[in-house]
Amino acid sequence: MQGKALVLVLLLIFLLSIQVLVTANHGRDDEPPSLFSHKDIQLEPHHHIERLLVSSANAVVAGRIMEGAIIVDGNLTVLPGAEIQGKIIILGGQLNNYSGNDFEQAPWVVSPAKSPFTRIVLGGLMLLFVVSLILIPYLLWLIFHFASRFPTFLRIKDRLLEIRNRWPFFYIAITLVVSASMLILFGVLAWKTIFRQATGIFDSAFIWLIRYFASFELDRIMITITNLGFGFSYGVIVFITVSILVALRRWIELKGLTVCLLGGAALNEMLKHLFERARPEAFQIVAESGFSFPSGHAMVSLCFYGIVAFLIVRKRSLQWRIAGAVVATLLIVAIGVSRIYLGVHYPSDVVAGYAAGATWLGFSISLVMWWEQELSERDK
Repeated sequence: MQGKALVLVLLLIFLLSIQVLVTANHGRDDEPPSLFSHKDIQLEPHHHIERLLVSSANAVVAGRIMEGAIIVDGNLTVLPGAEIQGKIIILGGQLNNYSGNDFEQAPWVVSPAKSPFTRIVLGGLMLLFVVSLILIPYLLWLIFHFASRFPTFLRIKDRLLEIRNRWPFFYIAITLVVSASMLILFGVLAWKTIFRQATGIFDSAFIWLIRYFASFELDRIMITITNLGFGFSYGVIVFITVSILVALRRWIELKGLTVCLLGGAALNEMLKHLFERARPEAFQIVAESGFSFPSGHAMVSLCFYGIVAFLIVRKRSLQWRIAGAVVATLLIVAIGVSRIYLGVHYPSDVVAGYAAGATWLGFSISLVMWWEQELSERDK
């Protein structure tokens, strides 16, 4: 009964918090948008924007930019009466200032080179991403491995194990705190995306970044990856997972997996109809229906692969836990990127799906721990 009451209370809090965000939208103040373009763009005198990002194109500014401009492989022309506050960065282009005003910060201008700066910037970002995926888990393992040589670290580790054995509900509380923090993050994303319309530049820039490398071969790879988030391949993996849990008679873990999957899917559908955000219309490699925010593939894949990773590695060594977290993270991120690449979701949809999925995943994990603790107390 306590577990069911906890479910109802948390669901009520979640839905009430979302309703507060919806109600608060009626009294919001309009904020200037940020713009991204990979085509030539002209900012008219009556246009006021927060910041401007242009790639492989030219920008003509006659209006006002409040927090700077970045132009990559293009020229920036500032007309009379225009105003640009903040930093101006031009990589592979020229600055033509006809406004007659001095900028509050000295512009940083790099002349065009033989190789486009766009490829250099994108190549650097991709390299940084790949290196981070390799280095971060290794650094975490290295830190714990190095720290295990010190008696202080070992005492802290033993103390945490003692707390877990003596007060198991402490770990359940920590899991719920993590879940609540993800709920707050989702609320912030919903506010910024749906109500404040403040994620436009992030969505546009990230879509362009992902589609910059588009090809027929990559299309097929992304379709295969996206099917791991919801489709025939996903269904096969779920069936195998459930069959293994049934064969091993792991009923509590099976119940937790069921709550995580069915509850996550139902919650995603509720959120989609609550926010009613339309899908991108620029291009769609695969056909999709329904609303866009938050991404169902991102949310459901995080719930499923997250709880499977938890069930597999939770009682194993630190190295196994890190490895499991890395594999699950890579797969979940790849599924989210595939949804953006295929043109059926905005990046903010995917990020919000991760936040909502992490909220439900944390709650589902806490339920598994709760049920196992109740079973342990009954067996005493």
